[in-house]
Amino acid sequence: MLLTIVVFIFILGLLVFVHELGHFLVAKKTGVKVEEFAFGFPPRLWSTKRGETTYAINLFPLGGYVKLLGEEDGSTDPRSFGKKSIWARAAIMVAGVSMNFVLAIILMTIGFSIGMTPLVSDPATMNGVKVSKVMVNFVKENSAASVAGIKANDVLIGFDSTTDLQNFTRSNAGKEVDITIGNRGQEKVVKVKLSDSTESPLGVSIVPLTTVKQPVGQAFITSITETGKVIAALFSFLGNVIGNFFTTGSAGSAADGVVGPVGLFNITGAAIKIGWIYVLQLVILLSINLGIVNILPFPALDGGKLLFLALEGIFRKKVIREEIENIIHLVGFILLILLFIAITFRDFRR
Repeated sequence: MLLTIVVFIFILGLLVFVHELGHFLVAKKTGVKVEEFAFGFPPRLWSTKRGETTYAINLFPLGGYVKLLGEEDGSTDPRSFGKKSIWARAAIMVAGVSMNFVLAIILMTIGFSIGMTPLVSDPATMNGVKVSKVMVNFVKENSAASVAGIKANDVLIGFDSTTDLQNFTRSNAGKEVDITIGNRGQEKVVKVKLSDSTESPLGVSIVPLTTVKQPVGQAFITSITETGKVIAALFSFLGNVIGNFFTTGSAGSAADGVVGPVGLFNITGAAIKIGWIYVLQLVILLSINLGIVNILPFPALDGGKLLFLALEGIFRKKVIREEIENIIHLVGFILLILLFIAITFRDFRR
């Protein structure tokens, strides 16, 4: 549990830091005064001032922010956010999302360099050294696997495919066999008394896993392609959720896959148990996910702020007064918090 907590906080911290670092660096580059760079939401735990910027760590590690001069109060200072060109302001908004995608590509390059399961692509279509194995997805109650202590997310060593495992268990139905389980690089052998059933002597459902290992250069190219495919898949998922909402009045079954911090904590624990390469995969997916969510044209998000900048660029003036825009973003932020609470409550009920 302690390890999961530490890894969970580290993952959140890394994703937030990288995202906000993007805003910070581009703001500095375009000459905007950065008043504060904070990790987490208040109350404040620690802060220090370096030059003109206050660096802070806050209590709740579920986000962060970069406070720019004039972003909310309409300052007339030439170094304020509002006094910069539309392109400069847009670059600052896009920088956070871009950094999340860059982080995903870097981590994915590392993953494929040491051997990783593709996120969306079929391993059979990819070049490189491939290693196949199977992972337990579900254990039937009172089954042979359950009695032997085999659990969900255990990796079964020595089986290259679902068919391989099925052939082994069915040919040994009713017998006691040795099965090797591997997690986090450690292996142990358990004795399993298979049932007489020829349908499912072990009593598990499994997921085939194939890792692909490539040279660094090829891994980098593969990572760019794979990131694009993940982005497309996540946008398709969001499209289904939004489409279901407007046609049926509910988000539909697609929304069942949405989890909050509690669900994410459980997923982190499962990934640690399977192996650190799967923790890396989780960070990659979350980084891409964070980038996509932030670019959506919803108030309070980077995409919502970009929408107002686009309107300003089209009409060559502010279409909505700054005070009204700030209120819209505040309402959007409150709605996001309420959604966050609702998802968290559903996670607890699960």
